[in-house]
Amino acid sequence: MYLQEMGLSEYEASTYVGLLQGGTSTAKEVANRAGVPQSRVYGVLDSLKTKGFVVVQEGRPKKFGPVEANRAVSQFREFKRREHVRKLDEIQGLGEHFLNAVDDADYGTATDEVDISWSYPNRHHILEKLERLAEDASEEILMITTPESFERIANHHAELLAAKAAAGVEIRALISDDREIDAAVRDRTTEMMEMRFVQDIRGRLYTYDGTNVLLAFKAPNDDGYVGISTTSPHLYATLSQLFELLWEDGEPV
Repeated sequence: MYLQEMGLSEYEASTYVGLLQGGTSTAKEVANRAGVPQSRVYGVLDSLKTKGFVVVQEGRPKKFGPVEANRAVSQFREFKRREHVRKLDEIQGLGEHFLNAVDDADYGTATDEVDISWSYPNRHHILEKLERLAEDASEEILMITTPESFERIANHHAELLAAKAAAGVEIRALISDDREIDAAVRDRTTEMMEMRFVQDIRGRLYTYDGTNVLLAFKAPNDDGYVGISTTSPHLYATLSQLFELLWEDGEPV
C-alpha cells in the first residue's frame, strides 16, 4: 500500500515486496511469488531497477535481488526528484517555444484580464506580478528560485511578505545552493518564512494559494527575463508535488 502511494504500480510494489521476502531470485520465481504474469515480469523488474529498488546479477539464468529498503526509498526519492526537474526544464522549453509562437503570430500584449500573461524583457513586470499575487494570497506562498531572485523579491516585497506571515500565510522558499544568501536578507526573511537550499534550480517557480502559478526564466536573446503566469489548480497540484519532493531533500538555510 505504501509503495503504491509513493508512486509504484501494483505489480512493481508486489514484485519488490516479493524480493524482500524471498531474496535474490530468477524472474520466474519472482513472478510466481509476487503473482505477476510471466509476460510482464521482465518489464516490471527493469522498471524497478531504474527506480532504484532492484539489482541484477548477470548469468544464466539472470537473477534479481532487492535493494535494502532504506536505500531503495532514498534512491527512489532521487529518481523522482530528477524526473520532476526534467519536467520543469521541459515546461521551461515549451514555454519559450510558446512565447516565440505568440510573438510570430502578433497577438498583441496580454492584459490582467486574461488567465495567462507574459512580460519581457526586464524584471520589473515580473516583480509587479509577483507583488499582486502575494497581495491576494491568504493561505500559502511557495517559491523555487535562485539566490539572486530571492534577494530581489525579499528586498522589494519585504513589508508585504512580513504582513502576510503575520496574518498566518505559510511562506516557504527553495533556493538554489549556487551561493550563500546575503546575510542581511537571510536574517530578515528567517523571521517570516522557512527556507531550504537545493541543487539544480534553473528557472524560477512561484505558486500561491493552490491556484496561481508564475514561471520565470532568462530570455534567450538578451539579458532580460520572461514570466508566464496562469490560474490552474490542476497545474498547481502537479507543481506542488515537485516542491514537496525537493523540500524533503533540501538543507535548511
